[in-house]
Amino acid sequence: MTKKKPLFLLMALLMLASLVSPASAAETGNRASTEIEAVCSRLPEIRVTVPPAMDVLINPYKIPVVVQDKQVGDQIISDPVALKNESEVPLKVSVSIETVIKEGSDMRLLSESTLGQEMTSKRAFIYFEIQAADDPDAVAWDEKYSDEKHLVIRPGTKIRKDIVTLGADGQPLSYGAFRLTGDCVEAPRSPWTEADGIDVSIAFTFKATEIAP
Repeated sequence: MTKKKPLFLLMALLMLASLVSPASAAETGNRASTEIEAVCSRLPEIRVTVPPAMDVLINPYKIPVVVQDKQVGDQIISDPVALKNESEVPLKVSVSIETVIKEGSDMRLLSESTLGQEMTSKRAFIYFEIQAADDPDAVAWDEKYSDEKHLVIRPGTKIRKDIVTLGADGQPLSYGAFRLTGDCVEAPRSPWTEADGIDVSIAFTFKATEIAP
């Protein structure tokens, strides 16, 4: 008897299946369906403090200038300012920079450094740099230009996507300190005057890198 029990149970299950299957097929028209309800996860609120303006000085003769209590003698000097990520998630930052040379100026902007080149025309090489930092007043700026990390300032509009990632509010590297820097021809045939300069408009775009908890 014990050897026949497994066979008896199997036959019973097969009989049960044959009784149930036709009824189910008749009710669904030979089709089965599953209902899925999808809901959107909570989107993070993006909050970033963006400085309204910054000053840039073209200093061809490398005259010492005091900036934030420090004396500098660079040819292109800007007051370093910073973004502040106040969001609960890290953010990727993209940048769009529109540049116009001031009316009446005969200066030109180059896509490469003027250092080591024998130039007599009024030329300047200026680029945008941004660094993620814990403290906007203590930033480790790069020593030289990099195509991968920086964006050259040229007439018209230049765009760089995902140029830097900022940490979430209260986390490391939540500041994005940025500046304009570079170099220029020191003594061009047409001397530098107060009429020379550029107007630069910088627009930032922010994208969350992860879903908020």
